Amino acid sequence: MFVSVSRSLRSPLISRASGRFSHPAVAVAKQSSRSFSSLPPNDPQAQFQPSPPKELNMEMAIGIQDANQLFLKYGVGQQRLKLLSEDENMPLVTKWQRMMQIYLGMQLHTVAGLGYQASEQGIMMYTQHLAQFVGACEPSVQDQFREVGRTTWRDMLSLAFALDDELASGKYDEELGVVDARNASHKVASKMIEPDVLEELSTKCGQLPSDSDPEVEMGMKHQVIQDVVVNKVYLGGSPSLVEELGYPAGPKGYALMQYVMAYHENDPLCMEYTSSSMVKLWQAAGLDLGNVPGAGKLPGALPSV
Repeated sequence: MFVSVSRSLRSPLISRASGRFSHPAVAVAKQSSRSFSSLPPNDPQAQFQPSPPKELNMEMAIGIQDANQLFLKYGVGQQRLKLLSEDENMPLVTKWQRMMQIYLGMQLHTVAGLGYQASEQGIMMYTQHLAQFVGACEPSVQDQFREVGRTTWRDMLSLAFALDDELASGKYDEELGVVDARNASHKVASKMIEPDVLEELSTKCGQLPSDSDPEVEMGMKHQVIQDVVVNKVYLGGSPSLVEELGYPAGPKGYALMQYVMAYHENDPLCMEYTSSSMVKLWQAAGLDLGNVPGAGKLPGALPSV
């Protein structure tokens, strides 16, 4: 469920990700500029501007998936996630956001090769094209794409939070039964909308300084939502909710829970629990649901791949 909160921060995360991962593209651009410097200004190559595809086909969709997984397993994505995992004192919210920055930056480079803008608009267009293509596929093909998305998500969690030892211990089932998953989702959703949680969220958002830029103000409220959900709902109390659900205490237990729960992220009942609780969180924070990025697809937790 925290993943759904993270999706709402897509705009600032993409901005930071595109900045941090722009070095190879900048180098290529500089080299290209030198190569084309002797060309006449009206030469087609000197004037070239990439354009995205109008739609995706099977080869393109699978190719992007494969490229993302390649970078995650063997490239800069893996290196950065492992480096992130070494800081065990980093707050969970910060580590989670940086994990998403790494993923989005990796994805920006992949889709830019097909002509999409290396920006929020480019990612949104690619995500829309992917959803349209997958939605028109046979159910078995849709399941294959979901499986790749789930694998990518789990690989990220395992790397960023160093979960190998816990997963190898055999204490945690990688595939949770649907009944257990629904019970866990209901318990989390119920905890999220407890009066003291909503009151704390409303109070903290009400104390935020006003800003003339609506996006900045929205970003500050999103940050408060994440802090409250993580530190009060999941990790607060003794025992914490994460411990009550059978996972270790602290950030690693939370990440392990998300790893296990990923299998049923698209279960209709789990999605309903998540969506209803998230709507109440947005309302308590004073956010206009019509203007919240991703508010219309809150249950969609796994990243597009």
